[in-house]
Amino acid sequence: MLSVVAGSITCLAYGIAALVLSLRGRRSVPNFLLAAAAALTAAWAAVFAASVAGQMATAQPLGVAQAARDLAWFAVIIAFLRQDAVQQRLWRSLSAVALMAALAELAFVFLRTNIDTGVGIRLNLPVAEFAASVVGLILVENLVRNLPGPRAWSLKLLAIGLAALFGYDVALRIPELLGGSAGMTYFAAAQPLVYLVVLPLFVVTAVRNDSLKLQLHSSRNVVFHSTTVLFAGILLQGTAAAAYYVRSFGGTPAVVLAIVFGFTAVVGITVALSSHSARSRLRVFINENFYSYKYDYRLEWKKFINTLAGDENTTGPERVLRTLTNLLDSPGGILWVRREGWRQFVPLAHWSLTEKFGPIDATDDLLESFANKDVVYVELSADPLAADTARWRQRFPNAWLAIPVRFRERLVAVALLQKPRAARQLDWEDRNLLGLTALELGAHLVHEQMAQTLADTQQLAEFNKRVTFAVHDLKNTAGQLTLLVRNAERFGDDPEFRADMITTITHAASNLQQLIEKLRVSGPSDATQKQADTKIDLREMVTRVATGPVKSKITVEAASRERPFYAVVKEPAALESALAHVVANALEASPAEANVRLSMAQAQGCIRLQVADQGPGMSEDFIAHELFRPLHTTKKSGLGVGAYQARTILRELGGDIEVESKVGEGTVVTLVVPAPPSEQQSMS
Repeated sequence: MLSVVAGSITCLAYGIAALVLSLRGRRSVPNFLLAAAAALTAAWAAVFAASVAGQMATAQPLGVAQAARDLAWFAVIIAFLRQDAVQQRLWRSLSAVALMAALAELAFVFLRTNIDTGVGIRLNLPVAEFAASVVGLILVENLVRNLPGPRAWSLKLLAIGLAALFGYDVALRIPELLGGSAGMTYFAAAQPLVYLVVLPLFVVTAVRNDSLKLQLHSSRNVVFHSTTVLFAGILLQGTAAAAYYVRSFGGTPAVVLAIVFGFTAVVGITVALSSHSARSRLRVFINENFYSYKYDYRLEWKKFINTLAGDENTTGPERVLRTLTNLLDSPGGILWVRREGWRQFVPLAHWSLTEKFGPIDATDDLLESFANKDVVYVELSADPLAADTARWRQRFPNAWLAIPVRFRERLVAVALLQKPRAARQLDWEDRNLLGLTALELGAHLVHEQMAQTLADTQQLAEFNKRVTFAVHDLKNTAGQLTLLVRNAERFGDDPEFRADMITTITHAASNLQQLIEKLRVSGPSDATQKQADTKIDLREMVTRVATGPVKSKITVEAASRERPFYAVVKEPAALESALAHVVANALEASPAEANVRLSMAQAQGCIRLQVADQGPGMSEDFIAHELFRPLHTTKKSGLGVGAYQARTILRELGGDIEVESKVGEGTVVTLVVPAPPSEQQSMS
């Protein structure tokens, strides 16, 4: 049963290899012969599985398939010998010998006879098969011996694989030549697995060799996982065969040994797959042998972006360091960063390091290694005699690579990485990719610092704005209290004045307390976000504003008093403060005999609260460019923040301010306040 499965898997694997070579390989004689050899090997494996399963009446089909397989591999070797042999006669002589060996093997398959040579040696099928395997080894030996240096690298894996196959066939035939049984032994049953094991060597050769030039464009992750599964399958197949043999011929205790052997194999595979070092070595092997370029730049760029835009809880230097370690497969490192105005490079990020490192002074001798702007990295083990590497090794003996991170030729950071999990040689491709990555990382560090500086500046500006608003409110409160003190001497005995005085003082105290609270929080927007939405009736707010010390000059339209006008805001006191600012400005702009008119209306899901005066009005240019600019005012005693503060409050509450004015006719200021959802639906 095991032989049938092994033959079927080998047939499928070599069939796929033949198809890929035919479709993706270079149009050349060696590639055609290699594809034919793979196809005939697949056919042999299929006949082998059918023969073991009892589907073949005679052994001739298996013998024919085996002879055709051997002849195809002979042709592959001779095709390369014809390219690389120093003496042109060599490949012709070896071609004749190989052809004779294959034909002899095929003849004995059909004749099924023995030929007595008269010297004690009988020529038969086992001898012909043995001779064919020896001829195969001779061909491989001549191929290796005659390979020029530049081509040895591309064909050495093919030579190793074929030498292993022919050597296995030689070992397989020796017992039969010595008079042993010719039946299905365990060595013969494992023969398809041997071909399956060496198949990756043939595929790598097809990718390496210029005459074959197999173009594989599959994802590196797919190749990595496929190779892992293939190796695991081969190991488990061998383990199963060994366990089956032990169980069949080892007695009762052998069952326990078989279980332990299989369990050990599974644990070994699991440990190997979980090892970062083993996986790194496998990736290096795949990148160096299956691809023209070491990196898949699309995937590298994707990893680069994902790492930089990673966890919000990690800092920018930590993400930069993680990007470099991932790129070079390093288990850890440290990053020193120098900010604007700093005299040192401070260690702001480290990864998988037990020891602590201090800062590096900007004038340290270590940084002389990066004086040349073209230096992308300093490999500490590359040149032991170099002065720059010696300084780094003396201070950091366990490090591998020092990388400068620049922004516009200015050194902004230095990274030091540990040795990679799998030994690797850095070449031009690593240098180019690392140089471009370091430039992007330098820009990322500088931009993050600029963003932090901007955030700090905005926070300071927000605090200054709150202080400005507070000063403006203090001015208004101080004006109310000053007016109250002036009138106290004249109307102090009037009960109505005393009642208004108490109301004004209470209102002023409340305003002062609110100002203190505003200065304590981080900003008006933060204070607003902490409060829940509140549904209020604007009639009550308008009534309080209209019943102040100058209530005789404020007129509220009758329609605005008859029905409720509900609004939804998070901070009603801020809205009332904005309305009071607008009314105060309207009163100040209006003539002594004129009134200020307040009115409310519902439209488009909002409450529109209008404040109309009969003052001198404003030009369109003034409204567009001057009215809402902070610290700009036409009043001698004003601070220029009233209109700006009122609009800021309304916008933070989800509303806005609209202004309509004509010179000489007055001004209408409209406060737009959000209405409750139910009110919005009824309005629509």
